[in-house]
Amino acid sequence: HCQSRVTRAAKGRMQVSQTALGRGANGTALRAKPFAPVSLSHSRGSLQVTNAITRQKKKDIVVNLKEKLDGSSVVFGVRFKGLSVATVQRFRKGLPETATMFVCKNNLMKVAVAESAWTMLADQGCTGENAWVFAPEDGMQATVKHYFQFEEALYNEAKKLARKDAVVAKPTELSVVVMDSKLLTPTELKAVEKLPTKKQLLATIAALVKQPATKLATSIKQVPLMLATAIKKVSELDEDKTKLVSSVVVTEASA
Repeated sequence: HCQSRVTRAAKGRMQVSQTALGRGANGTALRAKPFAPVSLSHSRGSLQVTNAITRQKKKDIVVNLKEKLDGSSVVFGVRFKGLSVATVQRFRKGLPETATMFVCKNNLMKVAVAESAWTMLADQGCTGENAWVFAPEDGMQATVKHYFQFEEALYNEAKKLARKDAVVAKPTELSVVVMDSKLLTPTELKAVEKLPTKKQLLATIAALVKQPATKLATSIKQVPLMLATAIKKVSELDEDKTKLVSSVVVTEASA
């Protein structure tokens, strides 16, 4: 009997509470707002937009890589084994202004080099983590020189910190090097830094052109022998000087 009284009292209090909640300060009835559930379709739509943005970003990266490849004469991948971000940034800042370093997923690099002259980058170097270095024609000597100087400096620092009897490995490693659609070894890449720059070549050619034909023939020792001989023959022509170098070259070729 007592329990039934307690139950009825509890129900009464709940009715009073619900009535109080359903009225405003002046006693007017308030209509409760229905609960708005989260739309599943909206949630899926947001996920699709996020995926679309991700795909677009990947496309932008591939386009960027293709532009860098088109403007490069030599491209190589560098693996930095456990180096700090500050050390990697130091290498990046030391590159010449025309060269760039870019870090991306190997799959994106594979897409960028597909059906191009740079496919060897994907075949040989798209494994592990790579920092890709792009060097144009007018900056490849300085870029290569900077890399090997940086590599040597890091190696010397590592040897100083290691025990005397410890075998110290180089902190950096070249994963792949491609130049003119050909794979290069690290030794061959290092030889690039000794090549004359485009500016130096133009200056040399300009200086040679200003010389008389006889001096020009004796100066250019690395041009094809036939052309050198033809230029020399022009200097030995008779007084009217009517013949051209091209006519002499054709004569030499047919002889």
